[in-house]
Amino acid sequence: MAHPPRRLPIWRTLQRIPAGTMFVPLLLGALIATLCRGLLGVDLWEILGSPMKDLFSSSGQMLLIGLLLFCTGTQLRRQDLEAALHRGVPLILVRLTAAYLLSAAFYLTFGLEGVGGISFLAFVCAVTSANGALYMGIIQPFGDASDKANFSLITLCSMPLLPLLFLGFFGASASLAQQAVQILSLLLPFLLGVLLGNLDEDIRRVFAGGGAMILPFLGFQFGSTINLLEAFRMLPQGLLLSLVFFLITILPSYCFERRVLRRPGYVSVASSSLAGVALAIPTMAAQANPALEAYAGNTVATLAFVLTATNILCPFLTRWELRRHPPVP
Repeated sequence: MAHPPRRLPIWRTLQRIPAGTMFVPLLLGALIATLCRGLLGVDLWEILGSPMKDLFSSSGQMLLIGLLLFCTGTQLRRQDLEAALHRGVPLILVRLTAAYLLSAAFYLTFGLEGVGGISFLAFVCAVTSANGALYMGIIQPFGDASDKANFSLITLCSMPLLPLLFLGFFGASASLAQQAVQILSLLLPFLLGVLLGNLDEDIRRVFAGGGAMILPFLGFQFGSTINLLEAFRMLPQGLLLSLVFFLITILPSYCFERRVLRRPGYVSVASSSLAGVALAIPTMAAQANPALEAYAGNTVATLAFVLTATNILCPFLTRWELRRHPPVP
């Protein structure tokens, strides 16, 4: 009697790891980027060209984020939107208010050079950022529709607009119109998904599994921006800034979520990871403000470490929080 061929439970294994469907591809992408660019001095995806380049490197990142926004929007019913606005907007406002007030205090106390190897530029780029895509990967198995709708709000924190505007107070400001268009471009796929998903139930069903399909590729793309050698070269500064990042991004919103919104608190923890696009902000800020140019190089290396550390630790911190305070039915 012929036995059926043995199958490797790859997907099942990934799902046993916190945010594994995104984290494991992220780690693979980082290892390939480190081996090729860091050790061999070649860009594998540039050599292979499209579609491999757009599928596995950061060049296709915004396309997949747009698709993920659209798929997420199709799953949001009108009755869920009110709860999302009620829970998501206050959390984001609390988080950003704390981040920018502390950033201003950091500058007034330590100036552009900063302290402990952490420049003002690195501090701002870190504490004002949030990785909406990783949040979506973490929240997918247990979050309700309102939690998932927070994805678009959290992703706004990853865009360069707000930190560039803030850094613009310390020199020539970046183009407001250009950054405002980026915000609009981010919102439109989500709003289009909300509209179509509420107009036609079939559209909601067709795109229900879209997020699960996109997340592994998006994780790989985020990993392709990480050079592990550069990240660990900035170990002391990276460890200190990672700790500061977690304290500033989790504590204010977590206290608000628990005490004011009467929620378990996992949303605040699940959104506490650095976005890959944060690594591009120092260069953009330095172009707009020459006073920051001297700090851009070290800032990118430090942020690479923080990106690695927070993207690895965030899923495990969320799992620990879920054990303490399970989701509300």
